[in-house]
Amino acid sequence: MRSFEAFSVPFVQFGAGTSSKAGKIISSFCKPRATILLITDQNILASGMLERIVEGIHEEGFDLEILDSIPAEPTDNDLDLLAGKVRETNPSAMIAVGGGSVIDATKVLSTLAIHQCSTMELADRGVPGRGIPCVMIPTTAGTGAEATPNAIVLFPSRNLKIGIVSRYLIPQFVILDPELTLGLPASLTASTGIDAICHLLECYIGKKANAFSDMYALEGLRLMMTSLQVAYHEGSNLEARSKAMLGAYYGGVCITASGTNAIHALSYPLGGIYRIPHGIANAILLVPVMKYQKEFIASRLAMVADAIGSGIKGDVRARANELIESLRSLVKEMGIPATLKPFGISTSALDTLADAAYGVRRLLDNNPVDLSKDAIKAIYREVL
Repeated sequence: MRSFEAFSVPFVQFGAGTSSKAGKIISSFCKPRATILLITDQNILASGMLERIVEGIHEEGFDLEILDSIPAEPTDNDLDLLAGKVRETNPSAMIAVGGGSVIDATKVLSTLAIHQCSTMELADRGVPGRGIPCVMIPTTAGTGAEATPNAIVLFPSRNLKIGIVSRYLIPQFVILDPELTLGLPASLTASTGIDAICHLLECYIGKKANAFSDMYALEGLRLMMTSLQVAYHEGSNLEARSKAMLGAYYGGVCITASGTNAIHALSYPLGGIYRIPHGIANAILLVPVMKYQKEFIASRLAMVADAIGSGIKGDVRARANELIESLRSLVKEMGIPATLKPFGISTSALDTLADAAYGVRRLLDNNPVDLSKDAIKAIYREVL
C-alpha cells in the first residue's frame, strides 16, 4: 500500500442549523468579552444568513466586529491591505462565513495578523506558523476549503492563481450547516458542485492517491453525483443540500492526503489571466482532461462508475466511457458552457495559456499522465 500523510480538522460539526453554535464553540477556547472578527462578503451580509451566527456569538458574551469587504477573487494586494484592518481589530478568534474565497482569505489574514510578512512572502517562502484560531462556516458545497491546508490567491503580477499550502492553514474548527446553502442560486450550485467533483475525481486518479484519500473520494463522489442534480433543480431540498455539503467537505479532506492535478493546473491561468470563475473553468476542463488521459486511468474511472451506482455493465473501458459521458451530461444540464467561446478567448492565447499551466508543477507533477506543453495545448484547443 502507498504511504501517505493527512491533516484533519480537529473539530467538525455537521447538521442543519448548527451555524447557530459558533459562539458556543468559540467559548471553549476564548474568554468572555473577547473580540471576535467575522469575515464575510457584502452579499452574505445582505442576505440575512448571519443573524443566527451573530446572535449566538452575542449570547456567549463576546464583542463582535464584522469585516465584509472580501472580494470575489482576492488578490495578494487585497489581502495585504485587509491584514492591516485585522491587526487593528486584534481579535482573539476569527469566523469565516462564505465560499472558498472568504475561507481562503481568512486563512491568510489570520496568518498575516500574527506574522509580519506579506501574502507574496507566504507564497514564496512558506507559512511561518499558526495564525489566529478560526471557525470556518462554508456557505457553498464546492471548494472544500474548510478542510484543506491550501489558500488560493490571485497574483496579478504573475497572471496566475497560486496555492499557498501549509499544515498551519488547516482550520481548527468547522461547522457544516446545509441550511446556509438553501438560498444558493442554481448557477452557483452548479459551478461549486462541479468544482467539488473535480477535487474528488482528481484526488482519486492522482499519483499520490492512497487508501485514506480513496475512501473519502469514492464516498464523496457517490454523495455529489446522487445529489447535485437534485440540489440544482430543487434548491430547497435539504437532503440533497446536506449530501452535497458533506461530499464537498470530503473533497477537501482528500486534498490533504492526495491532491488535485491537471484540471486545476489548466484552470489556474484561466482565472489568473481572464478572471474566469474557478468552478466554471474547472467544469469546462473536466471532460476534456479526463478524455485525454482515459486510456491510462480507465480502471480508476470504472471504479468511480461502480461506486456511484451507474449500473453500467461491461469491460473497464465501457464503464470509464460511461462515467465521462455522465460528467459531460451533468455539466450540460447545469447550463455551464462546454467551451471558452463565451469568454472571448481565441487560439492566439494557446501559447500563453500552455506556458502558464505547464509551470504549475505542484499540480502537474501529481497528474497520472505526464503532460507536455503540446498535450496541454491540445486540451485547451478542444475547448476554444
